Amino acid sequence: MHINPTPDQQQRFMEMPDLGTLFMINMLKFKSDGLEKYQAYVKAVSPLIKEVGAEMVWSGQPMGMLIGPTDEVLWDAVLIVKYPNKMALAQLGGHPDYPGHLRTDALVDSRLIASTSMDLI
Repeated sequence: MHINPTPDQQQRFMEMPDLGTLFMINMLKFKSDGLEKYQAYVKAVSPLIKEVGAEMVWSGQPMGMLIGPTDEVLWDAVLIVKYPNKMALAQLGGHPDYPGHLRTDALVDSRLIASTSMDLI
């Protein structure tokens, strides 16, 4: 299970080029009481997200697999947070008031995918 980044993952993230706006795709699997705990995390982290110049741009609940393995368990929620740059995310994680324990208490598994914009259309 993957809840928090390893030191190696943190180092690789910091070595990635800073291409400006960063979208973090959060794929979340909650513990049995995790939804309520994650909502408490979101409430606590929201002012800090704004403080670093970021914003939560979308959240949703997966409904079903259209293309892909049908035997995989879907994530409970997907959340996209837009950061002005990768350093804003690092600043958020290092903030003295960052409520990481609430996130850890809520999740049984997660994936965070750092993404940049790409013109496909």
